[in-house]
Amino acid sequence: MKNNSTNKTAEKLFTAIGKLCGIYFDISYHGLKKFEVKSFKLWFNFIFFLMVTFSLTYNYDFLVISSKVLPFAFTQGVIAFLVKMPWLFYFISFSLLGIFFSFPLYGLREYKKIKAYQKDFDFLSMKAGNGSPPKVIRVVEVDEFKTKVILKSEGIGVDRYTGKTNDLTSALGQIVEVIKPCKNPKFIEFHLTTKSLPSKVSYYECEEENIRPYTFTIGESLGGFLTQDIATLPHMLIAGTTGGGKSVFFKQVLVSLLKSTNNLQLYLLDLKKGVEMRPFEDLPNVRVIKTEEGAVTVLKNLKDEMDRRFTYMEKHKLKEIDPKKHKIDKIIIGVDEASVLYTKSKSNSSKNRLIEEARELTDELIKLSRAAGIHLILATQKVTKETIDTKVQENIGGRMCFKMNTLQGSMTVLGNKKALSLPDVKGRGIWATGNKFVEVQAPFLSEDELEGELSALVSELKTKYKTFHGPMVSLKEVKPDQDINIIDTPDEKESGEDLSPE
Repeated sequence: MKNNSTNKTAEKLFTAIGKLCGIYFDISYHGLKKFEVKSFKLWFNFIFFLMVTFSLTYNYDFLVISSKVLPFAFTQGVIAFLVKMPWLFYFISFSLLGIFFSFPLYGLREYKKIKAYQKDFDFLSMKAGNGSPPKVIRVVEVDEFKTKVILKSEGIGVDRYTGKTNDLTSALGQIVEVIKPCKNPKFIEFHLTTKSLPSKVSYYECEEENIRPYTFTIGESLGGFLTQDIATLPHMLIAGTTGGGKSVFFKQVLVSLLKSTNNLQLYLLDLKKGVEMRPFEDLPNVRVIKTEEGAVTVLKNLKDEMDRRFTYMEKHKLKEIDPKKHKIDKIIIGVDEASVLYTKSKSNSSKNRLIEEARELTDELIKLSRAAGIHLILATQKVTKETIDTKVQENIGGRMCFKMNTLQGSMTVLGNKKALSLPDVKGRGIWATGNKFVEVQAPFLSEDELEGELSALVSELKTKYKTFHGPMVSLKEVKPDQDINIIDTPDEKESGEDLSPE
């Protein structure tokens, strides 16, 4: 009986030790997964730990400290015995001991999150044909509100989860935005959020946020409505697949700028025969260009205008143009479907010459035009070095990217896969400035609402309620011996004379 009792005790002890070892290795595994070779913070902590260990062991300082803290354990005899060992032995031992405990400490938070989500998924009692439940293998905190959970779900397909969306929301305590299979179909990815964006935001909901000059509306984020000052951007790219909301966003940006700003000129390059930008044609401070030849001509003249402005700035010792103070309009160059203007043809050499010239002029403008009060907005479905030159892409400060269907498309625009992971909601996009990426629901402005807003703007400009200095940059090719001096003829500017052909 005594032997049986001893055996059972030993069995329980070994079982407990086995479980503890299993937990240790499980937690350490999650810590090891988070290990990033290029992590500055990780290497800083590791080197700092080694330096502390070295300082404590090299002169046996750890023994001095131990004798003061635990004098009953670290007596003179014990210390005399311990100092016989070389300091390097203690340095290596303490270093290995630190590493032994650092991985579980590093992975403890991840382990607790996985266990918590596993418990939530277990509430659904979902099992495969062999009785095995789904297993949470990874939890990624995307931002303050969003979490991504990866589930190993052999034998349980996506459809079974989508059919239980309400149950999932109740069990997880979060809104389920996306459920989709991973590349390996044995794994399923869940996108969760504690706060969701609306599926539609009216332009008029955001309008009151957009009251400062030179600002336009980005949309609604989880942190509230976002607006942007074009002067601080200074150039913008709008990208996204067909039907994602790119064109609607582009138009509402232009309307926002026109409404918020006096002293503004728009040059809209729409090579689809002006179909998209036609509603803007009636505005006296807007020009719509519909051909490659016209686009190159206006880009040349805008580049000349930029040079004239620099001459004016040098003459008056200015760092940048203030439209109100210097009576020189801010200029927006908008290019719709930029790929049509910038992509070379395989067969048409004369067209290619125009395209090459347009690319060179755009590169010059985007590099230098900010101080001169000239800003570019490029919209396109696809961004590659063939559609928009890499040098141009590097000088774009703000990027609005709607849903992308490929990883490469998202990576090219944003440098990450956030646009690929967006839900299939029209108008949902990622607003990127610097290293900051914010998911937003872009404002929706219907065609009828657009017509109404532009009609009101036409009336305001005719009655001088809204003004611009003018004159507009010519759409005709200016010969080298012609001198159209916009800067130094204030009487002509204030008259608002239009130098472009009717």
